[in-house]
Amino acid sequence: MKYTVRHLNNARKDFGSYGYIISHNGTEVVYFWHNYRGECENITIISSGKTEDTPFGMCSDFLTGGGSLPLGLTDEAEGYLEKALGINKNNSVQQGNAPEPATRRPSDL
Repeated sequence: MKYTVRHLNNARKDFGSYGYIISHNGTEVVYFWHNYRGECENITIISSGKTEDTPFGMCSDFLTGGGSLPLGLTDEAEGYLEKALGINKNNSVQQGNAPEPATRRPSDL
């Protein structure tokens, strides 16, 4: 599996955001956030620290699974991340865009 998704087990305020860490081949590459209604909020590319809005409206357009099922990404989400991270079709990161391991967490964790 090239991507893995983990829910951040942070203390969340009422109506607060839900956060996820997405890894590619074992390296944490992205933070993803959605609100309590399931609306996508933003995504942070860990290697650059760049935060941007996603082109996805609802988290169900980005994430799969949940509950008793393992978390994963939709095909569209994988395509979006491959472009955003500079990952080529051979499942490797292109030169100059290699994500670095996460050494920090978002401040609200």
